[in-house]
Amino acid sequence: MTDNTPDRFDVVIIGAGVNGAGLFRDLCAQGLRCLIVDKGDFGSGTSAAPSRLIHGGLKYLETGEFRLVAESTYERNLLLRNAAHLVHPLPTVIPILSWTKGIWPALRTFFGSKTAPRSRGAVLIKLGLMLYDLYGRRARVMPRHAMMGRARALATIPALTPDIKAVGTYYDAAITAPERLVLELVQDGLALSESSEALNWTPVTGQRDGVLDLAGPDGHRRQVRTDLVVNAAGPWIDRVNAVLGLDTALIGGTKGAHILLDHPDLVRQLDGHMIYFEGNDGRILLVFPYEGKALVGSTDIADDAPDDAVCSEAETAYFLEALRQLLPGLAFDEDQIVFAYAGIRPLPNSDSVDPGLISRDHSAPVAEAASGRPFPVISLVGGKWTTFRAFAAEVSDTVLARLGRRRRCATDDMPIGGGRDMPGPNMRADWIARVAGQTAAPPGRVAQLLDRYGTTGRRIAIAEGAHPAPLPDTPDVTRAEIDWIARNEKVVHLDDILLRRTTLAISGRLTAALCAEVCEIAAVTLGWSDAQAQAELDGFHALLATRHGVSLAGAPISGSRKSEDRIA
Repeated sequence: MTDNTPDRFDVVIIGAGVNGAGLFRDLCAQGLRCLIVDKGDFGSGTSAAPSRLIHGGLKYLETGEFRLVAESTYERNLLLRNAAHLVHPLPTVIPILSWTKGIWPALRTFFGSKTAPRSRGAVLIKLGLMLYDLYGRRARVMPRHAMMGRARALATIPALTPDIKAVGTYYDAAITAPERLVLELVQDGLALSESSEALNWTPVTGQRDGVLDLAGPDGHRRQVRTDLVVNAAGPWIDRVNAVLGLDTALIGGTKGAHILLDHPDLVRQLDGHMIYFEGNDGRILLVFPYEGKALVGSTDIADDAPDDAVCSEAETAYFLEALRQLLPGLAFDEDQIVFAYAGIRPLPNSDSVDPGLISRDHSAPVAEAASGRPFPVISLVGGKWTTFRAFAAEVSDTVLARLGRRRRCATDDMPIGGGRDMPGPNMRADWIARVAGQTAAPPGRVAQLLDRYGTTGRRIAIAEGAHPAPLPDTPDVTRAEIDWIARNEKVVHLDDILLRRTTLAISGRLTAALCAEVCEIAAVTLGWSDAQAQAELDGFHALLATRHGVSLAGAPISGSRKSEDRIA
């Protein structure tokens, strides 16, 4: 079915990753009527595949990107306040294997060398951490860096390589559910502008004389007009521009892959810390506790196939060998992997020899209106996950100026989703007791919901009542919780729930029984037929195997990862 009467919006945003969602919220807050669409789910592309860090970009100091580091640390500090339900301080350790190595290579990189430095010594790391503290002083909420001697470091993390000379310690932040933060940005935008719309699983299929054609997940086709288009499609930007009638080569993507390990000894030794370390090739790697597992990443390999990004066998082997070198006191093998993922960073097209040296800064080139396309197109190129709000504010100002509108409010201090009215540590117990009294939910359950959803957890507690039924083998997730998600969070497919609305998949907790029960709940709530429900379950099983390298029992599936990629 087709709606032949084009609807009009001030702005259409194509791509509902974190940059598109952040811009949607900002423009809705300024009173514009906006439409955001995505060919997949909200936050299902690159925005679902980060290292789950909210960080200032310590490594960008050596390439001289001081403005980016200053902006990133400020945005990190804001997110610790505005999204305190999802973003948390992460104490970090940098193992140091020499005192003075790396100074001259770092200077060459700083002055434009096309190769990255290796083996950064204590002097270089100390200088970097001092600068990091300096640039992160604006809206600071975490302690400054410190240095720790070899003996104390090995006492803290006994499995560390005895080759270390010292360690540097500092704070960054981690995000528990980046996909949820993207969804909450979209929901906040809709709450700020009742005439705006957000459509997932709705690709733009064409454009003619200013009319955009949309194809909804139910087969419904729709046409819309707009004064301006923002292309926020990440690594798909050039492809979307082609649909709009533009020939561009803005993106030079690189793949970042990660694995999750079920390794209790490693998690215990990490004790809530991230280790930020160098591989033998000089690449910066990381490992930190996440949802009871250990998250390891990431690679940086030239790749322009975002629909097919997976963690290859070579990348897996690279990670495991790097961990063996870093932590010789622990054993690592593929059987410990419970989940793997990869995404393509939408970096600017570059002739850099080393993908790690391509700037992570952002830009927003404009293609002016032309014959057959009466609206300009702004493409959002590059950018870090952490800096989405700042990027959105810059582009929002550009959009407002072009449309002759004025900014109504800034977003620096605007809470996100369940971060609104989030109780601080001193008020947490009172909030839990009050909500437990209002809803009849057990206080322990209210605490779980607060940690997972922020203050939105109160709505779920009301829906659950006093005795919610848990999912199989998953006592902290209930049937009523899944039903609430399906009813209230724009779910279209089963993977929306299992991969993005919850952390059940990435944390390695899926079983065949759990998936079947979640599918059954979603089918009832969303009105799926038996055939639809079975197709959703089969499709999710296939997606889990081909994109994430695991069977429903959690074991890697032979041949599910590409082997042609090489770490070089």
